Amino acid sequence: MVTLAEIARRVKLSKQRVSQIAHKDPDFPIPQEDWQKVGRYYFLPWEPVKEFFEAREPQHGVHHAKRIERRQSDES
Repeated sequence: MVTLAEIARRVKLSKQRVSQIAHKDPDFPIPQEDWQKVGRYYFLPWEPVKEFFEAREPQHGVHHAKRIERRQSDES
């Protein structure tokens, strides 16, 4: 069992990004009602979460696309 912070550390994303994915991605393997709360923290089983992130294609936002575009124009 791991927390969202531990998931973030293992998959090399921010805790905020992992939380966003866990709450908004309909394919996230553990529904929020199945998260186990202990004190202030939620715990999720690691194996299905690990498989989810291994199979997931990175999703980059608008800022990332603009950065790539700028780099390409700078190289020209």
